[in-house]
This record gives sequence, C-alpha cells and structure tokens, in this order.
Amino acid sequence: MNKMIAFRGLLGLAFAVVISQSVIANNDFTVEEANTILKEDIAAAQVMSEVCPAIIGKNAKFDGNITTLTKSYLADYSDQSITLEKLQSDSEYKSVLEEARQAAKQTDKAEQQSVCEDVLNYEG
Repeated sequence: MNKMIAFRGLLGLAFAVVISQSVIANNDFTVEEANTILKEDIAAAQVMSEVCPAIIGKNAKFDGNITTLTKSYLADYSDQSITLEKLQSDSEYKSVLEEARQAAKQTDKAEQQSVCEDVLNYEG
C-alpha cells in the first residue's frame, strides 16, 4: 500500500494536494495512518524538489509552491511541533522517501515534466 500511495503522491502531487486534506479529514484513519499518508505526501514533495530543477530549471515560484505544500502537510500532522528537519530522522519517513525516489526513477520523463509543471502552476 505504501508504494501505491507514494506513487500516487509522486505522479498526482497537484491532484493529491487538493484532495489529501479532505480525504484525511473525512475518513476514519487512525492518527498513525493519517500521519503515514502525510509523510508520503511530504516525501513526494521532497522528491519533486530534487527532480524538477533538472527538468524545468531552477524556479523561485516552484520552490515557493513546494514550501507551501510541505507546510500545509506539516500543519495537518498530529504532532504540531514536527518539522521537515525532524522528519528527516524518522525511520518511517526515510523509508517512504526512498520509495518515492525509486518511483521517480521509474517514471518516464514526460510524466515527471507534467508533474513538475503542475507544481509550478499550483495556486495554493
């Protein structure tokens, strides 16, 4: 299930942004499940920040949109003191991040470019 969600997060980041918070709010997920979904979305955003500059070039608007997305995901996390820096040392997050990186490597360049452009054009 984690790979499917990470892949969804990677390829449908812009779409996931819109639905993710409402999906978490409207389902009977446990706190742990909701946190895992948020970790997957944050990992997808982090992978996009690693992959997209090589595809669309360095772009301040893209960077700002990634920051906005990440902050919105962190705001929904159960531990309100969590930061991206703290997540970097979380073993589950490390695993989810690696899965997202592997999914990105297996995604063709046209799909990657489409997702990068979606993030670039995101109006949060």
